Amino acid sequence: MKHALGSLSFHLVDAAGPYYQQLIDQVKSGISAARLNPGDKLPSSRHLAVSLGVSRSTVARAYDSLLAEGFLVSEPKRGLFVAATARTQGNTPPQVRSALPVEPLPALSCDSGADIAAFPARDWAASMRRSWLNPDHKVLEGVYASGYPPLKEAIADYLFRVRGLTCSPDQVFVTSGNRDALIILQHSLDAQTEQARWLLENPGYTPMRALLSTRALGLGSLQVDSEGVRLPAACESPQVAIITPNRQYPLGITMSPARRQAWLQAMQAPSSLWLIEDDYDNEYLYQGRMGLPLMQADTQGRCFLVGSFSKVLFRGLRLGFVVVPPAQIERFHASQQALGASASLPIQPVLADFMRHGCFDRHLNRMRRHYRLKRDRLLALLAETLTPWLDWQTPNGGMHIRVMVKQGWLAAQPPARWDRRIADDLANNGIHLEVLSDHYATPATGEQGFLLGFSSPSLATMLSVVRALADWFDRQSG
Repeated sequence: MKHALGSLSFHLVDAAGPYYQQLIDQVKSGISAARLNPGDKLPSSRHLAVSLGVSRSTVARAYDSLLAEGFLVSEPKRGLFVAATARTQGNTPPQVRSALPVEPLPALSCDSGADIAAFPARDWAASMRRSWLNPDHKVLEGVYASGYPPLKEAIADYLFRVRGLTCSPDQVFVTSGNRDALIILQHSLDAQTEQARWLLENPGYTPMRALLSTRALGLGSLQVDSEGVRLPAACESPQVAIITPNRQYPLGITMSPARRQAWLQAMQAPSSLWLIEDDYDNEYLYQGRMGLPLMQADTQGRCFLVGSFSKVLFRGLRLGFVVVPPAQIERFHASQQALGASASLPIQPVLADFMRHGCFDRHLNRMRRHYRLKRDRLLALLAETLTPWLDWQTPNGGMHIRVMVKQGWLAAQPPARWDRRIADDLANNGIHLEVLSDHYATPATGEQGFLLGFSSPSLATMLSVVRALADWFDRQSG
C-alpha cells in the first residue's frame, strides 16, 4: 500500500505496527529529511485512505495526532498543511531517553465497561473522607476476612430492594471480583462434591473458560437457544452449572419463564445439580421488569449468586460478592480462609458509606438514563452505516449490542471466520473489536459478529469504529 506526495512516498506494511502510527512516523521523518516542507499540503483523509486501502478513521487519527503535536496546521476550507515550525520540531537535538518504554496510543474500542467520565467523583471523595475520619480498628488490622460488616449489610439491603432477593448479611461474602469468587467456589464445592463436572454456557465468557480449563474432569458445555441456556443431560455424578439467566453473555437473551421453572425443578430433584448464578449486567434495564434471581426460588440450598461492582462503578475497584445458601456459610468461609482473602479491605468502608448515603442508587439511576441514550446513539449510527452487511436487535438492557454478519453476505464469501479476519485487519488501523465467534467453545462453528459496547466509548469513538467497519466492507465489495 503506497501513496506518493512530492518526494515523500507513504507506504504501509502489515508487520510494522498499527497503520496510523506508521503514517505519523513517516510524516515526521519526511519533515525531518526535508521531503516535506513548511506549507506543503497533505492529501485529504478520504483521498489518502482510498489510495492506501485503509479506513478513513485510521488516517484521521494520524492527522489528529500530528495536529496536536504541532507538525501540521489546519486551514478552514483549504485543508491540512505542514506547519511553519515543523522543521524545527523535526530537527530537535536528541534528548536523553527514558528507560521506561513508550506506550503506544490505545486502540479505539467500543468497550462495555463503565463510563468513568460520568463517575460521581465528589460523592466518592466525600465517602472516602467520612469513612476514614475515624476508621474501624479491625479494618486496619485486617480482621474482617469475609468482608466489612456494614458493606455486607448494604449489599444484602440492595439485593432485597432492587433484585428481590432475601438474604442475611452473613450470607454475603465480599470478593475481589468474579475470578476470586469462582476460585473460592471451586475450592468449597470440590470439597463436598468429589470433583464435580463443571458446565459453562456456550457461547459464554471466555476468561471463565480459561480459568476453569485445568479441571481434571474437563469442562462441559450448555447450549443457548432463544429461551436461554439449556439444562444439562441427567447425570448421577455431581454437576456445577455457571449460568447468566437474566441477561445471557454474550447473546443478551433473557431466560424464559418456562426455562427458569425447568432449572428450578432440576435442582429440586435428587440429582445433585449445583448452580452458580452470575448476576451479570442486571443493574441496567431499559425496558420491562427485572427478573428475580433463581436463588430466591431455590428451596434446596444449591444455588449461589455472584455479582460485581466493577461494571457499575469503575473497573479498578475490584470488588464483588457471593451470596451463599445458609447451609454453605461455614464451608465457604473455610475455603476463603484457606485461600486467603484477596478483596481490598480498606476500600470497603468507602463503598459501604457510598451505598448507605444513597449515592449508589442515585448513580445507578443516572447511568440507566445515560446508557440508554448512548445505546440509542449507537443504534442510529449502525442504521445509517452498516445495514447492508450487519444485523442487530435493540437490547432491552445491558451495556453492549450484539451485531451479526448477515448470512447472505457470508454465503457469498469463501468459508472463513470473517469476524475474526475483519477484527485482525482493523487492529492494524488501531481499532479493537470484540469478536462474537471467539466466545464459542468451538469458534469455527459459532455465530459470526461483534459485541459493540455503548456504555464506555464517546460518541466520536463509536463513530470511528462504525466507520472503520463500513470502510472494510466497502473495500471488500469493491
